[in-house]
Amino acid sequence: MSGSHDELAWAVGTIGSALAARHGGEPGVAEVLARLGAQDLSATAFAAVAPVRLAGCRHLPEAIGEAVMTVAEVAAALAAVEDSLHWRRNPNYSDVAMGQPGYMQNYAYAELIGPSGPFAGDDFLLGAFLLGPGLHYPDHCHSAPELYWVLTEGSAWRCGDGHFAPRRADDTIWHEPWVSHATRTGQGPLLALYAWTRDTGQSARLSRRE
Repeated sequence: MSGSHDELAWAVGTIGSALAARHGGEPGVAEVLARLGAQDLSATAFAAVAPVRLAGCRHLPEAIGEAVMTVAEVAAALAAVEDSLHWRRNPNYSDVAMGQPGYMQNYAYAELIGPSGPFAGDDFLLGAFLLGPGLHYPDHCHSAPELYWVLTEGSAWRCGDGHFAPRRADDTIWHEPWVSHATRTGQGPLLALYAWTRDTGQSARLSRRE
């Protein structure tokens, strides 16, 4: 059954196994895997969420189709459960705040583990992040350490005072707490997985640059 405990636990397990196999020695990955392994994914911890799709989800077929070429097992896991997820937008964001008309109609995220996901988690978030083409996610920061696992080509990322640098599909990016970071997309959408490993109670906040 779509959205069942078994299906969603399998998706989380597939993501964890693939991350360990591909990126076990990279910055932040050991911390993510340790925290993921400590989460309760049992049937008693499972709570089916009301599926919600947003306008930005129209970019998912293209993004998942591209991700299949590089991270096939993860793309398959996301494809199997994406209709069962509660896709959201940060309530603190708006087109005006992000400085881009139409931004909010081309962006979404969904938690697999977290307060709005099927597994509540213990001070840990795991989810999917989607951003349409030609957008700039401005500099922002948060108290939680964060790992991004990029699943598509064509995005550029900036960390701290550095410059934007291109990232490839299957790259991981680690952000320490309160380090500002930003993302730009190219001609295609960005699909990435993210994990917050602790101090997850505070949402991301925009951090202005001169």
